[in-house]
Amino acid sequence: MKQITKFYLTSFLKNQTYFTPIMILFLQFYHLNFRQIFWVFTIGSIFSFLIEIPTGILADLWGKRRSIIISKFGIFLSFVIFGFSKSFWMFVFAQLMYELGNSFRSGTETAYTYDYLLQNKEGNPKYTEVKGKQKFWARVGESLATAAGGVIAAQLGFNWVFFIAAIPAFLNFLLALSWEHIKEVTGKVTWRESLLHAKESVCELCSKRPLLRITLNITLFTSVLAALNKFIQPYMVNANIPVQWFGFIYAASLALTALAVRYSYLVENKFGSRKTINTLSFFAVIPALVIGSGYVSLFGVVLFFLVVIIENIRSPIANNEFHSHVISRQRATLGSILALSKSLGKIAILPVAGYFADMFSLFTAVLIMAGILVLNASLFYIRKQTTLQK
Repeated sequence: MKQITKFYLTSFLKNQTYFTPIMILFLQFYHLNFRQIFWVFTIGSIFSFLIEIPTGILADLWGKRRSIIISKFGIFLSFVIFGFSKSFWMFVFAQLMYELGNSFRSGTETAYTYDYLLQNKEGNPKYTEVKGKQKFWARVGESLATAAGGVIAAQLGFNWVFFIAAIPAFLNFLLALSWEHIKEVTGKVTWRESLLHAKESVCELCSKRPLLRITLNITLFTSVLAALNKFIQPYMVNANIPVQWFGFIYAASLALTALAVRYSYLVENKFGSRKTINTLSFFAVIPALVIGSGYVSLFGVVLFFLVVIIENIRSPIANNEFHSHVISRQRATLGSILALSKSLGKIAILPVAGYFADMFSLFTAVLIMAGILVLNASLFYIRKQTTLQK
């Protein structure tokens, strides 16, 4: 099997997340309120924040492929732990395990893909096309899984959804063992080398205004989207949609998302990365403003998922813009700094969203998130800059 095919299969297996359409209901089933639910994810983000750079350094100095293998196994374990969880602190522990596995993947998997394509240009598509197709297969896998997730939860119970999700997660771990080796500058990891490498990468980020701008843009956008995603399931309950239909609604949305991201590279080719990122940043505000006004209907659910589609189109293009300003030797570490920045954004935004949802309403929280999207699109507008790829 070719490595490019493995990228696509990995994305398909990674997103066999049967729990997607019932995750918030699962936590509510065990009597967690919005603040507790958001704190489960916030504590996970704090943990991710603390370990993100160390895992990125390990990826650059020890090897990206090894880090990816560790990642896949950690995520598999997290699903098993979620399956046995029934209390707030058990959910926190499961989320911490997930963040540990994800921290070895975030930045590193993207960096591996980027470096692999740079080293194997002949006969292979460009990064944005590969990333778009990865997103396509991710959404295909997720749509199939979510279609079944609501039914599994209704028939077998919420916890079983996680046990079933652990099966493709384990297969993904086995697949990672077969990934090809790439040329990397690795060596014995020491604290001094790690600190120097981290310092160089942070200085690189702070000294390059375009890199800092795209980092902050991605951070705020993805953090707000993470908060908005948590409100979809309670919103569908308010719209009187039966739980067993949740999975099919998610599946339909993800199928449309898959088609959109499959050809996202064509949008970038036509309009350019900067214009696409900026336009989508502003466009995402409109559905959030409508929902935040108190509008409740099936069409409101469509608007919620429209924001998800926008995020999936925007993500590979924004990642390509980020990596175009980064040199290979620092790609995984700076990718981890980007993921760390996202975690910091979630630490700041998720508790705020949960607080306003409990104290006022879901709609007030959504309206505040829309305001943050406006500020992000305005303050961190992406301007034309010379890029660097090596």
